[in-house]
Amino acid sequence: MKLSRIFNTKKTTKKLVKFVAGDLNRPEIEFDYGKIFEQSDNSIIIAASKNQIELLTDLLNDLEPPFYILYVLVVSRIGQELGRYQSPIFETKRELTEFLNRYQKYFETDARHHIWIGTVENNGLLVYDQHNVVFAYGNINKFRTRLAKNRYKEQDFSFPVPHGHLYHEENDKYEKSILTEFEWELFPLQSNDIYDE
Repeated sequence: MKLSRIFNTKKTTKKLVKFVAGDLNRPEIEFDYGKIFEQSDNSIIIAASKNQIELLTDLLNDLEPPFYILYVLVVSRIGQELGRYQSPIFETKRELTEFLNRYQKYFETDARHHIWIGTVENNGLLVYDQHNVVFAYGNINKFRTRLAKNRYKEQDFSFPVPHGHLYHEENDKYEKSILTEFEWELFPLQSNDIYDE
């Protein structure tokens, strides 16, 4: 099924919503997965309806620095080049956390991107995608323990159908500023960066 895309272009004082499902005529109501996860052979899919950056920061405790970010811009409202923007190295968790917190609102309220957090030693990967889902690769047992402490429940996961993604005018300033944070190395989008499931 083709994804429904919703462009919210008017400024509003209401809460900015990133991901909706079901009645796409009600884009002010964000879809809530609950706090659930599902394990596959080599990863855990975590349905994170709220506080996704806080979750990522917590999961970083089970990965070893140094880190890098892949900022995957799949939609631009202001004409930026789409692609995979790779950051310089973050030597410490603190450096990375400061960056994530600086753009927390943007990451959590806009669906124009995915965020990958990788380790230089390739011992783990976290992917926060535009569906408000985190894919965690690495030490599965440690991730499971951390999720249990945070009261996530294990159950089958699937993306809701139909669903939609929102891109807000209020966040255009962040799309512009994030690309001036570093000298990003730009790579083309891959076929799996935009998917319909």
